[in-house]
Amino acid sequence: MMRVMVTGAAGFAGRYAVAALKRAGHATFASDMAEADGVTRLDIRSAAAVGAAVAAARPDACLHLAAVSFVPDAARDPDGLHAINVAGTLHLAEALRRHAPRARLLFVSSAQVYGAVRGAAPLSEDAVLRPASDYAKSKAAAEEHLLTLCRDGGLNVAIARPGNHTGPGQSPKFVVPAFIAAVRAFRDGRLPAIPVGNLECERDFTDVRDVTAAYLLLLERARTGAIYNIASGARLRIGELLERIARLAGVTPRIEVKPELYRPTDAAPVLSTASLVTDTGWQPRIGLDDTLRDMWAES
Repeated sequence: MMRVMVTGAAGFAGRYAVAALKRAGHATFASDMAEADGVTRLDIRSAAAVGAAVAAARPDACLHLAAVSFVPDAARDPDGLHAINVAGTLHLAEALRRHAPRARLLFVSSAQVYGAVRGAAPLSEDAVLRPASDYAKSKAAAEEHLLTLCRDGGLNVAIARPGNHTGPGQSPKFVVPAFIAAVRAFRDGRLPAIPVGNLECERDFTDVRDVTAAYLLLLERARTGAIYNIASGARLRIGELLERIARLAGVTPRIEVKPELYRPTDAAPVLSTASLVTDTGWQPRIGLDDTLRDMWAES
C-alpha cells in the first residue's frame, strides 16, 4: 500500500484517480484549489502552502494533476497559467525533495506538447516538441524543469503525456460533453441546430477510466526520468464523433457552423504507447462507443 498525494483531486481526472487509488487499497491525501467534499484545499501557487501540505502528508508518491487544462482559459490568463502550471509544479517538486525525498512524482503533462504533427507514423516520447498554444508551452516548460531536477537534483519523477480523454462527469466546456448536451437539446426541440466548428479536425479520445488506470500503473512501475504517452490509438474526425452521438440519440441533426468555434483543420499526432505497455502492461479497455453510451446515460 502507498500513501499517495493527489493534486487537482476535485477535477475531472482527479476524481476518478482518487476513487481508483482507494479501490486499489492505497491511502490518499486529496488536494485541490477548489472546495470539494473529502478534498483539502491547497493553493498550488503558494510555495509555503505546498510545503506544509507535503510535510503533513509525507507521501510515498504524488500524482500531480492540478493545472489550468482548458486551452481557451489558458490563453485568457497567461500569468495565472504560469503561476499554476509551471511555478506551482516547481513548488511541489521542491516540497517533495525537502519533505519526501523518496516519493515518486508523476507529472501529468499533455500530448499537446508535440504540436500539430502530420503523418501516420506514431510519435515516441523522444520526438521533437513543438508546443503551439500557451497551455502546451506551459506543460513543456514544466517538463523541462522537472527533468533537470531529476538529472541534477535527484528528483524521482516520471512524466505522463495523455492525449484527449473524456468520460462521464467531464465539464461541458469540452467537445464531447458539449456535443452530447447539444444533441439532447436538439432531440428535445430546445435547439434548432447543433453549433459546430471545424468537423474535419481529428482527435484520439481515450476513456478517462483507462487514463487513470495508466496513472496508477505508472505510480507503481514507471522508470525514474521516463516519459510515457497515453492514448487509445483510435483517431477519428470530430464530425464522426458528432455522428456517433447522434446515432445514440436516434436523430439526424441539423448543424450550424459558428465562426467563433472554427479552427483550422488539424490532426492530433498518433502516439506510440510502446513504452507504457512495456513498463506497465497497460491496455485501453473501454471503447469510445461505450464511453459515449455512459456519458449519454448520465446527461
